[in-house]
Amino acid sequence: MGIAGFGEDGQAKLSSAHVAISRTGGVGGTVAMHLARAGVGSLTMAHGGFIEPEGLNRWPWAFVDDIGKPSVHTHAANLQRVNPDVAVTAIHSNVTAENVATITASADVIVDAAPLFEERYLLNREAVRRGVPLVSGAMYDMECCVTVVIPGQTPCFACINPVKPDYWQDIYVFAAIGPGPATVGAVMAMEVIKLVAGIGESLTGKLWFFDMATNVSRLINVARRPDCDVCGHL
Repeated sequence: MGIAGFGEDGQAKLSSAHVAISRTGGVGGTVAMHLARAGVGSLTMAHGGFIEPEGLNRWPWAFVDDIGKPSVHTHAANLQRVNPDVAVTAIHSNVTAENVATITASADVIVDAAPLFEERYLLNREAVRRGVPLVSGAMYDMECCVTVVIPGQTPCFACINPVKPDYWQDIYVFAAIGPGPATVGAVMAMEVIKLVAGIGESLTGKLWFFDMATNVSRLINVARRPDCDVCGHL
């Protein structure tokens, strides 16, 4: 309550907000955990995987005795232990062209924490179609990136990433160690809170880049592409 500009009004806005999160692994799981602890009112979480031993190095809400369980349901149960007042809808499926509209329906903010670019492009397109803010973040190896998309005002995800990187192909060889996804997820959660509560400066028109190997951090200005096939018409 002592944070300038937040107070009871900011908490009330959080309490009435609905946030949709794609994937609840190391990045998205960290986002959901922080939002539940902050008092967000409603979370929709989509993740089709199961808890596997190799995920325990970066999933703060999963434990050895959870191995083999649907990850999204396990995470939802743990969030309810943290904050029983948050309404959690757990969807045991990854985002597809067929379900993206349903998963993100009525969300005030969409969170893209998906590891695969195919899902990220779908979320971006749906956010632009609905005119809903998108908080997009990812990490690979020890590099972290986060940006915020306000459709019609800022570059969209496709403006910044018109082509999927060649090296970003297979989630089963995805390079990650715990502090990386935790860092990205914490920054993304803060961006959601700032958007909902109307405080601080958002990462709009900027890409936050952090290389954990060298401790180099940059704010990179990004611009809309008039020829973008997702938002160029806006």
